[in-house]
Amino acid sequence: MGTFAIERIVAAPPPQVWDVVTDWAGYPRWMPLTTMALDQGPTGIGWSFAAVTGVGRVHFCDVMRITHWAPASDAGPGAFRLVKVGHLLAGWAEVSVSPIAGGEQTRLLWRENIVIRPILLGRLLAPLSDRFNKALFARVVEAMAAEAASLPGRNDRGQNVSGRQ
Repeated sequence: MGTFAIERIVAAPPPQVWDVVTDWAGYPRWMPLTTMALDQGPTGIGWSFAAVTGVGRVHFCDVMRITHWAPASDAGPGAFRLVKVGHLLAGWAEVSVSPIAGGEQTRLLWRENIVIRPILLGRLLAPLSDRFNKALFARVVEAMAAEAASLPGRNDRGQNVSGRQ
């Protein structure tokens, strides 16, 4: 039931990295056996989504709600925070993108705390689940960083030319 942090330097500007890490519908590209259920409308404080992981009838939902939302811009960093509000998982995640190297690169920081419910079971499983979660998210963040670095950038007017919204 520990908190883990993963940091990567990405060869892309913060808005480009932000576009990837907040592409909620795209999470199945990085999370094995996962589909997404998204609220309608744009992401903002109070917006919710669920990652449904498993195969067939054997699955669980990781329901999350955004509690902080500050999108990255060409002028600066971005960050979001979410809380896990589902029946099986509790905890939170904080993700930030910060410009470095004159804005041509990004420091991506992903911090997360995942708690299995009921809490007593979570405590018993923590030695194994903490290692598994950190290894899984290290792989996910690495794949996100690689995807962001491989996308076409923004044009000189700051308009997205990557094809992502």
